[in-house]
Amino acid sequence: MSQPKRNRISQQQIARELGVSQALVSMVLNGRKSGISETSYSQIWKFALEHGYTPRGMNVDIARSNEETQRTVGYILRAPLQLATKSNFFSHVYQGLHNSVSASDVRTMFLGSEVDLDPSVLVKQLDSDRSLIGLVIMGEVEDDFMRTLLRSKKPIVYTSARYPGLCHSVISNQVQSANQIVEHLVDLGHKKFAWLGGDKGKSRHAERKNAVSAALARHDLNLARDAQIDIGDADRKEGFKGAQQLHKRLKRDLPTAWISMTGLMARGAINYLLQQGIDVGKEVSVTAFDLTKVCTEEHPTITGAFAMPEKLGEEAGRIIMAASNDSDFPLHEVTLPSFIAIHESSGPPVPRRARKVTARKTKV
Repeated sequence: MSQPKRNRISQQQIARELGVSQALVSMVLNGRKSGISETSYSQIWKFALEHGYTPRGMNVDIARSNEETQRTVGYILRAPLQLATKSNFFSHVYQGLHNSVSASDVRTMFLGSEVDLDPSVLVKQLDSDRSLIGLVIMGEVEDDFMRTLLRSKKPIVYTSARYPGLCHSVISNQVQSANQIVEHLVDLGHKKFAWLGGDKGKSRHAERKNAVSAALARHDLNLARDAQIDIGDADRKEGFKGAQQLHKRLKRDLPTAWISMTGLMARGAINYLLQQGIDVGKEVSVTAFDLTKVCTEEHPTITGAFAMPEKLGEEAGRIIMAASNDSDFPLHEVTLPSFIAIHESSGPPVPRRARKVTARKTKV
């Protein structure tokens, strides 16, 4: 015996069941996305299809197919980052990317980390999946990994790294950041500088360190060999360790101006200095190539210079969208301007002995 045919659910019933207006249901089921949240759009379509709704003149399988093939921008993270440990910096970059492409009803998808991915398999996925319109790489990856990815026919954008002449890229102006930091510290009266570097062996490490050295040279200053710390990674623990090494080496003549590779390294260095009773912003000023939330979410807040990281993601999204719609879109290598934000971690140098005498007089 055949089953009785299920009645076609109406837009009014859908609205009542979901507790939304019939006008909203009507707009969604008639294909409108502008001004409607992705959550509401998906919820209404899912409920409608599961309960037998069939738009007049539309095959329900086609409706499902359209949902499944929504245009998507994939992104991957450099080693050793994973989605669960996504860096402070790339969280900001991702937000900018999402904001940029979602305005065109394009979603983002995490495809994995460099440490987990086979680039040959990823190329096949990119070229066979028509919903994937391009790839954003967040951070510098190994050369062989990158060369394999460039075999893809889809547009690829490198953020915070470059592959000149072969790949779209979006970076911050490292030279400008170094000049802004050094100018600020020199204007405050600092003459002795230290470098806390991480990601040793990566291009951004060399670019930032060389930019700092060049900026100091314009003021007839330099980085003493003993005042340079270069470590494998660039997180808080490396900043703490680097500060410890620097303090041990130069305890009697500690540089008063420290420039850190990242805000996380600066935060780690500040934690060490505070543990040693060293007044950050007076005895030692700590600065960073950074403008992310790590610079402002704790005290002392950190003086830093960089491009706005969300802008890197927004620009990467803009390039992907343009390149996916134009096979003749030219190669774009974009350098975004740097801005300096002055906070509590930098100030005029106050010798430790002078600070103690001042404190004693204040008590009297």
